[in-house]
Parts: sequence; structure tokens; C-alpha cells
Amino acid sequence: MTKYKASNLLASFEFATKGLLIALKSQRNFRIDLIIGAIVLIVAVFLRFSFLEMAVLVLIIGFMLFAELINTVIEFIVDAYFGNKYSILAKMAKDISAGAVLISAIVSIIAGLLLFLPKIF
Repeated sequence: MTKYKASNLLASFEFATKGLLIALKSQRNFRIDLIIGAIVLIVAVFLRFSFLEMAVLVLIIGFMLFAELINTVIEFIVDAYFGNKYSILAKMAKDISAGAVLISAIVSIIAGLLLFLPKIF
């Protein structure tokens, strides 16, 4: 086994937990998304969302957090490969991954509005 490959299931969970902690410590947008997600879930409880509505909300929040993590990985890989050298390919990769997060955010907001507006009005 290499130092980057888990030897068992428990080690896999340890690596995953370390990865989440790294993201929490180093990525402002991930922290913001996590806080907003928690607030949204709390408001949904107060608005008495149904089981299905809560399930959809959890999926939307997870989708957004996943997008942020993938964007972070792409940025780390591009930075590691290109370092301080400018590359149009590096810029394109980073811009496209940021665009994916933007699409995720827009879709999440629209889905959230579809869930929340009928409960509020």
C-alpha cells in the first residue's frame, strides 16, 4: 500500500474526514455554504417541511458542498502542476470549475425558492 491509499475501510473514513477538515480550515466558500445549508435546514424545520421536502433540501445542500469540494480539488491540482507559471489552460480549468460551482449555486437557489416560497406565502 502507498501512503495515499487506504488499507481498510476505517482508514478510508479517516482520509475522508481529514479531507473535510482541510476544506473547512482552508476554504472560505465551503464554510459559507455549510453555514447557509445549516440555516436553511433549521428554517425548513420551523416551516414544517415534509419528509420529502427535507430530503430534497438535503440533496441540494449536499450537491452544493460537493461542487465546492470538486472545485477546490481542481484548483489544488492546477496550482500544483502549474505553480506560479501563467497558463491559459490553467486559467480555463479554474474558470470552468468555478462556473460549475456557479451553476450549482443558481440551481440550488431556484430549487430552494420552489420549496420555500409556497411555505412562506
